[in-house]
Amino acid sequence: MNAKLLVIMLLSMITVSANANRNNGEIFMSSHEKITEAFHKGVVDDVKHRNDKLRVLDAKQMLLSDTEQFWTDGRFIFSTFYDPDSRVIEAGFNRFMEPTAAMVEPHEMVVVGNKVKVKGAQSLTVTVEKLGQYTMLVYRDAKGAPARAYYHIDVDASNNGLWTIFVHYILAGNYKLVNGENAVFGERRAFYDGDEFNCDPGVYQFYIYPNKPLIDILYGEGRVSHGDPSSPKYGKMPGGGGAGALMGPMVWQVKFTQAGLDAVVTEDQRFVDHRPRLAQGNNVLTKVQCPWQGVDGKWAFASVIPLTHELLKLFPKDVLELMRAEIYARHGDTFKSAHNQRYFDQQPWYKKSGKRVVLSDIERFNVALIKQVMATY
Repeated sequence: MNAKLLVIMLLSMITVSANANRNNGEIFMSSHEKITEAFHKGVVDDVKHRNDKLRVLDAKQMLLSDTEQFWTDGRFIFSTFYDPDSRVIEAGFNRFMEPTAAMVEPHEMVVVGNKVKVKGAQSLTVTVEKLGQYTMLVYRDAKGAPARAYYHIDVDASNNGLWTIFVHYILAGNYKLVNGENAVFGERRAFYDGDEFNCDPGVYQFYIYPNKPLIDILYGEGRVSHGDPSSPKYGKMPGGGGAGALMGPMVWQVKFTQAGLDAVVTEDQRFVDHRPRLAQGNNVLTKVQCPWQGVDGKWAFASVIPLTHELLKLFPKDVLELMRAEIYARHGDTFKSAHNQRYFDQQPWYKKSGKRVVLSDIERFNVALIKQVMATY
């Protein structure tokens, strides 16, 4: 048996939170039930709170406490702890994760007057902000624009692997394959139109490539083999062999595109019944619906949750440009860019308002952070 496939199948059997180094990256494994519950609640509550006003919290009160605080950029988690002797807020990867070459070491912070600054880059002011449901640690530059952002999480959430929910958010949606079948990421029927959803159980684990906008996804755990146990070809297949044997998930390597996703199936057992029927090799998945009710567009998450620099770096520059423009398009804005205007004129949900656009605080935050990330390309 292919050694890589054996490892993947063994990983698919794990139901508790864990993490393992993989080529200087990370495989994240989380309880599917906990992810599903958190995703369902988050999607509903995010819509309720998407127009909340930004609140700047007392950064010193949170960061200068003697309690360890936990943060995530959506990929990795780290903790901060205040050392009163040195007056330095130390930052480092905590006991739940082993450092790898893919991780960007978080900065130490210092108290300067009544502000918290990034040590070694004191043009960056550190703030703690409440955006919608989320408490964020934000590095703001001299002009006040966000340069980095991290979600605050509690120790129980990090230990259960629920920080991975943020990657699920940017993947979430109902996608159509070329053959018309559905490929749904995240919670399914509760959020999407229609009755037929021919899809596997969903995303269980993922691996994010260091410094590349690519994600490997272990998709559809628990598929059932249709192999004949008496067949010399299929009788000794992985997972115990024979018809009815539980098989490991497919492995997709996905990258974000303007249409949705390009997915290359790099591992699959061809004797397994599964939906959707992705072909070995390249597959195009067109995003047709997001789970946030009443929020239109392919990148609806950009109007309902604050994002982070690391999550945005998973998108190519042309997608980031449309993601930023789509925030304004949801308000009926028009565009100087002929390409952008043509794109949104083709979207069935887009309607020109002719009115002055007023963004929510979450949207303003994301627009500014998208610009910062785009400037690094």
